[in-house]
Amino acid sequence: MGRLLVLFFALGLGVGGCRRSSDEAGAGGRTRIVFKFQPLWGDPKPFRELLAQYERANPDVELVTEALPNASDLAHQFFLTALQGGATDFDVLVADVVWVPEFARAGWVADLSEDFPPERLREEFLPGPVDAVVMNGRTYAVPWYVDVGILYYRTDLVPRAPRTYEELRRFTRDAMAKAPGIQGYVWQGRQYEGLTCNVYEAIWGHGGLSLGQDGRVLLETEPAREALAYLRGLIADGVSPSTVTGFGEEEARRVFQEGRAVFMRNWPYAWREAQAEGSPIRGKVGIAPLPTEDGQPGWGTLGGWQLAVNAHVSPARRKAAARLIAHLTSPEANRVLALHYARNPPRLALYDDPELRAAEPFIASLKEALTRARPRPVTPYYLLIADVLQSEFSAAVAGLRTPEVALTRAQKQVDHLTGEQPREEDE
Repeated sequence: MGRLLVLFFALGLGVGGCRRSSDEAGAGGRTRIVFKFQPLWGDPKPFRELLAQYERANPDVELVTEALPNASDLAHQFFLTALQGGATDFDVLVADVVWVPEFARAGWVADLSEDFPPERLREEFLPGPVDAVVMNGRTYAVPWYVDVGILYYRTDLVPRAPRTYEELRRFTRDAMAKAPGIQGYVWQGRQYEGLTCNVYEAIWGHGGLSLGQDGRVLLETEPAREALAYLRGLIADGVSPSTVTGFGEEEARRVFQEGRAVFMRNWPYAWREAQAEGSPIRGKVGIAPLPTEDGQPGWGTLGGWQLAVNAHVSPARRKAAARLIAHLTSPEANRVLALHYARNPPRLALYDDPELRAAEPFIASLKEALTRARPRPVTPYYLLIADVLQSEFSAAVAGLRTPEVALTRAQKQVDHLTGEQPREEDE
């Protein structure tokens, strides 16, 4: 994505310009709705036409687009402040996958179940994204585009993608022996949300869950202990360089793309960079689901963005906003975002679409990984507990605390923040 230079809508490009208003009526008596989102990157024309199609089909609506900063934390802070204050100057918002439960519990985003019944979403969309937007049998957002953690590997250094953690270790050591000086497995080990994604992938890979049946965030479990011990062991045994404790996505990508690592965990965006003209590893990279303890395909962390409706706006604006969401999440819109902006569709059928498979075979190849993608704990408290998870996971991975101590500390803090009472087995 970083190689695409054209930022659109940041300067007010779009169907209705860039205006702020809480008025019901737009030009010519039409209902004005405002779409606030983080900008996409690329040629603005295809998406601009997608928005224009909506206005042509809805002549009673004036659509205004307004761009937010591209940093997720800044966008979250904007929506948190605006929605908490009852803002009515925007109608449709783009929400990160972990924001929806928080906004829904607070009553800030509208219940969209009438227009987007959960059962219909489960028929048409990938399972992970639906799990992230449907709570207590009600729909609070609709998936727009999705992301997932995957494994990259050097096809010239290993025989195939490893299926188990033991194969990952063995293939890494063999490749390092054949190519002295090369590093093994790079991933995101810095104290931030990327580390949390890696830890949950390891927890799932060891048979663990994110939540209990009662909705409690599960941390003090045997799979979680095994997951942290596994990640720490990668560093202690030299399978991963000690520097991964300072790596985010880009640090890992640069090392791998420069030909200095055998394996990498990252998001799909890194594929285009690896295959770019002049890349030292062009034509030498494969992708696969993450390995697991028992060898079944792993579960990558779900990423991506959803479309929701501001619960504070009038019924007329809600209806117009729901129609916009239906248009922007349609199969046709999914195809536009995939073909022109490399955004992975949340609709399952698109991965068998002949046009998409021919034009974007890499996106089509993500079908298995995206089908198995899992959200981080779907809880309204996620943003509240994220700092705790990052801190304790980091301490365990860096060897500052044992996995047992880190998880006990994390469980107590998370239970306190979410109002959970200590279980007898924890006492």
